[in-house]
Amino acid sequence: MRLFGRKLGSVQVEVSTHCQLNCLMCPKSIFRKDWIHEHMDLDTFRNVPFKLFRYAHLQGWGEPLLNPNIVEMIEIAKREGCSVGITTNGVLLQEFARELANAGIDLVAVSIASPKLEEHRKIRGCDLYEILEGIRLLSEYGIPKIVVTTIMMKNTVKNLSELIKIAKEYGASEVIANNLDYVPSKDLEELKVFSHEDDRELTRILEDAKKVAKNSGVNVVVKPVKLEECLVCAENPIKNCLVTVDGRIAPCVYLHLPTKSDVIRRVFLGREITIPKVYFGNLKETEFKKIWNGRKCKEFRNVFVRRLLVVPGFDFEIPELPEVCKTCYKAYSV
Repeated sequence: MRLFGRKLGSVQVEVSTHCQLNCLMCPKSIFRKDWIHEHMDLDTFRNVPFKLFRYAHLQGWGEPLLNPNIVEMIEIAKREGCSVGITTNGVLLQEFARELANAGIDLVAVSIASPKLEEHRKIRGCDLYEILEGIRLLSEYGIPKIVVTTIMMKNTVKNLSELIKIAKEYGASEVIANNLDYVPSKDLEELKVFSHEDDRELTRILEDAKKVAKNSGVNVVVKPVKLEECLVCAENPIKNCLVTVDGRIAPCVYLHLPTKSDVIRRVFLGREITIPKVYFGNLKETEFKKIWNGRKCKEFRNVFVRRLLVVPGFDFEIPELPEVCKTCYKAYSV
C-alpha cells in the first residue's frame, strides 16, 4: 500500500528519553534500572522525512526540552512543511517559551497530574505553579495552540472540572483527559478508571467537566472509559508511525520502550504480559520509503486496512488484531 501520492498522517519522534522527573505512572520510574537515557542526534533527526507527513510530534518516552537541539529540530521540521508540536512536563517552559514561539511551534501540550498542588507534587514530583506560569508565558508569546493534558486516575479524575478552569485561567485552549492506557506494573492497575462496565459516578464527573469546559470556552477531549474493541486504535498505524530515539521505525510508542530488554512488560486485565518490541527498520541504515513499503511494515499495516474494509451488518469475519496488540488497552478504544 503506497501512500506517497498524498501526505501521511503524523510522525511521532522520540527526541529524548531523558527526563528530570520520576512520575508515579511512568514506565521510566518502574523500569529505571533498565532504562536507556539518550538524546536523538541531529543527523538521525534529519533522516526523518517530515515532508511526507502533515504533523510531527516531537516527544516519546522522555522530556523533549532536555534535548539541547530541540529548537533547531522544530525549525527543521517546520521548513519541511510539517506542523510541529511537543508534549512537555512543563518544568522548563519558562526558560523555553520565547524560543518555542520564535521557532514557530504550532502546539505545546503540557502534562498536569492534578490542579491540587500537593497531589500534583506527589504524582509528578514538581511544582504546579511554576508549570502554570510557563503556560501563561506560552500564551503571552502567542503559541497557536496550548493544551493541558492529564491522565484520568481514580485519585485525580474527580478534579477534572477544576483543572479545566485553571487551564482556561492560564491561557490553554484545550484540555485532553487521557487514560492510564499503558500500565507498567500491577501496583498501578487499580488507578485506571476505565473498565468493561458503565460507572455512573464517573459518567457524572465527566459530564460535569464537559459542561464546565463549554461554559469556560475551553475545548475538552475526554477519552472513552468503557473497553470496546475498535477496528483501528487512535495511534492508527495505517498512516502514522514512531521514530525512536535511535532512529528505528515502530508502529507506536506502545510497542516500543527505551529499555535494554527486547521485550515490553505490561499489565492487561490483571495479568502481567510480556510482548516483543516491534520495529520495521532503522533510518540510520535505510531510507524511510523503503522501510514503509517493506514487507514487515506493510503486513502490519494491512491487518488494520482489512479490518476497516469489513462492512457493518454483514456476516464478514473481522481479521484478528496483531498478537502484540491484543493485550494493549489502546486496541479497546480507551
